[in-house]
Amino acid sequence: MKKTCRRKKVSTYHLPQNYLVVVRLIPWIQTKDGCVWLASFAAGKSRRQINDWLKRKTKRKRVRHLDLHLTGRHGNFIQGLGVYQLRSWVNNLLPGDSLIMRCESANPDKQFRVWKKWFQRKEAAEWDINDEFKSFFYYKPRLVK
Repeated sequence: MKKTCRRKKVSTYHLPQNYLVVVRLIPWIQTKDGCVWLASFAAGKSRRQINDWLKRKTKRKRVRHLDLHLTGRHGNFIQGLGVYQLRSWVNNLLPGDSLIMRCESANPDKQFRVWKKWFQRKEAAEWDINDEFKSFFYYKPRLVK
């Protein structure tokens, strides 16, 4: 059986007032049945600020600024962009792959409450919600022969 090549997926959105939103999906853990993908998204004023945050370069002032501040007036819109992009990537997952999304914002409790309501109301029942780790998990089952 040929091993499938999995590359990270990145979508960038430009918002008013020079905000950038980056939605990222990276292959996190390889398993014998597939791959676990890690989803994340960030909003900031510059690509360098966002890349430093995504790569967790914590000694930089730009990263500390994103860790302490929320996204301002565009917060709900950015959350919606991220979830809609995530939904399209879920449809493109290979059978046997899974996807995890963690709440890592400046206020993770608030982010988790908002996303939990969203996933319970608008998303399919296949999503597992983990209250302890503030994360959401989706597994795309293999096809039955």
